Amino acid sequence: MPANQHRASRRILIVDDIEDNCLLIEDHLRQQLRCEFRVAASGKEALNVLQNWLPDCILMDIMMPEMDGIEATKRIKLIPACHDVPVLMVTAKQEMGSFEDAFDAGAVDYIYKPLDRTTLVARVKSALRSKDDLERIKELNQELFQKKQELSSFSQTVSHDLKSPIVSAASLYDLFLHRINSEFPQLIEDESLKELLERIPRTFRKMLEFINTQLDYAEAGLVIGELESKPMASIIRTVIDNFEYAEREGMVSFKILPEIPEVLCDPIRMLKVWQNLIANSIKYRGTKNPVKIEFGGNKKKDNVTFWISDDGPGIIPEHREKVFETNARLNYDVEGYGFGLATVKKIIAAHGGKIWIDPVVTNGVSFIFELPQE
Repeated sequence: MPANQHRASRRILIVDDIEDNCLLIEDHLRQQLRCEFRVAASGKEALNVLQNWLPDCILMDIMMPEMDGIEATKRIKLIPACHDVPVLMVTAKQEMGSFEDAFDAGAVDYIYKPLDRTTLVARVKSALRSKDDLERIKELNQELFQKKQELSSFSQTVSHDLKSPIVSAASLYDLFLHRINSEFPQLIEDESLKELLERIPRTFRKMLEFINTQLDYAEAGLVIGELESKPMASIIRTVIDNFEYAEREGMVSFKILPEIPEVLCDPIRMLKVWQNLIANSIKYRGTKNPVKIEFGGNKKKDNVTFWISDDGPGIIPEHREKVFETNARLNYDVEGYGFGLATVKKIIAAHGGKIWIDPVVTNGVSFIFELPQE
């Protein structure tokens, strides 16, 4: 609930060089609202009032000596505490040409002179409701941010608590296996028992991989730290180096990187984007050995677009949206948990971007994503 909803009165600042206009506004509003008023005869005087008194709404005359209402509104909006305080311009009809400048300066509404009581009260009430709604949205955003922080902390704690016993069990198993090898080597010679013993560490690895995958997805929507301007080609090369084993074994072949623009991003999260996209191409390459992967990117006025394409079996049209959903395992012949592309989508969305599959590409698949640049 907004903090100011239970105030005994609402604070209204009236800025007008004609005293009768101020008295008339006060009289109209007092009959409908519990208000505390301050009056300023000029824009400069209004700025002085705001140094020690923060209103809920400002009624601003346009035509005033020394500093008109538009200039005063511009300066008021430069004060951080007043950024969300609604300013209503009080103007004569012949001054309609100033409306565009007034709204550009930060005004949210206007009231014509001579003042009509019903219109004045309705516009002021509307402005106050909008301010309350904005404050509530800010409160909810802050609560959401705190919950995200708590979720991140919880995920890390749970991840650690789940990993610890698994790692301990794996260590005990290694010790157990060492004792078996040294004290009962004949048991290892039993093929059926040997196969069983080899399956146990694979199970440990799968459990740890699953926990890490869940944690990556849980934290994907949180862009960490300040966004930095980074050369995307450098980020891609770092990820490609991680797949050196796949190149060596003939699973993948990377084409030479073209010129790719810089991007404003969280570089750690962006590494995860490329890691998952490349891993997806390799994992779902089918019988293609090696699957060929290439990259591209271009910069526009307000955003940068990147893409990654492969010549694998591709994705059928009805699955192109489903692949970004959690647990979207569309090929059960391949091991995985269905979080890779969902994590990619969350990270890109956290950057204010979007990702999609190029519908034109039929020989393989091409993922395209777009990031805004401020």
